[in-house]
Amino acid sequence: MASTLFETVKKTFADQGWAFTEVEDREVILAGFEGQHLKINIHVQVFDEIGGISVVSESERPTYSAVLRERLAELILRTNQTLTIGNFEMFWDEGRIVFRASNLFPEGVGDDNIIAGMVHSTISEMDRLAPMLDVLFDAEKCTDGELAALNIPLLMETDEQALPDAPQKENE
Repeated sequence: MASTLFETVKKTFADQGWAFTEVEDREVILAGFEGQHLKINIHVQVFDEIGGISVVSESERPTYSAVLRERLAELILRTNQTLTIGNFEMFWDEGRIVFRASNLFPEGVGDDNIIAGMVHSTISEMDRLAPMLDVLFDAEKCTDGELAALNIPLLMETDEQALPDAPQKENE
């Protein structure tokens, strides 16, 4: 039997008109969204025992180059300093980058607006980082010295991408 919190997550997705699939025997939803720069797949997991929800998106392009991995780590560290909701993480050994937004609901019920906001934030942040990731992945063709010398703060300044607008409900 699904928890009340998981039922709230499913209701939020249904109310927003977002297609999703459930993972069998787990309180997990999988969904895909079109961003401005790429398609973004997310998973939403409910942790009923603590009244928590985690919304995660993952970059489609893992990296294995040590120098590129260092540049990516600097980019996500500097990006995290600008965030209010959620954070980027890097799974160092696999070269994977994810964005995760989590929230605890003390009553274990959830709130449609907060859940929808978490989904919007997760999609928007991964989409916003995509052009800078593309620059870094393209720079991998450079020599290790040129890649190591890439100025990440300058990249972040010159590649300012406005956050995509959150979709509006029809009655707003």
